[in-house]
Amino acid sequence: MPDTTPQDQATAARKSKDAPDTAAAETTPDTNDTRYEPYPGAAFFHGGRHSSIVTAMARRLEAEDCGDGRYLGPDWTNAHKAAFACWQHKLRPKGAGDVTGIPDETAWDALKVPRVTPLPRES
Repeated sequence: MPDTTPQDQATAARKSKDAPDTAAAETTPDTNDTRYEPYPGAAFFHGGRHSSIVTAMARRLEAEDCGDGRYLGPDWTNAHKAAFACWQHKLRPKGAGDVTGIPDETAWDALKVPRVTPLPRES
């Protein structure tokens, strides 16, 4: 065993104390539930809604080339509705199913909106 001074021992103890807790990171598995925003329900999407979820959805719609050049920010607007309708038409090209522009669970899950809300705490 190498000789260590009290100062070396204190430095080693401080480094281990400052090290990230990898056990905590391992307890949250990387699943769709943790990576993607859960479907908030159709009632969530209405005029006046201001949310980071709407912004995250808008970025995904733009990435899927469903924007029409109008600003898609955190406030739910007709531009968001049109962009989501575009996405629904991509998923359902013959119009079979919901293509209203109000997000439905199937289209939402297929869009894979990144999670922006905190994970619920387990009790």
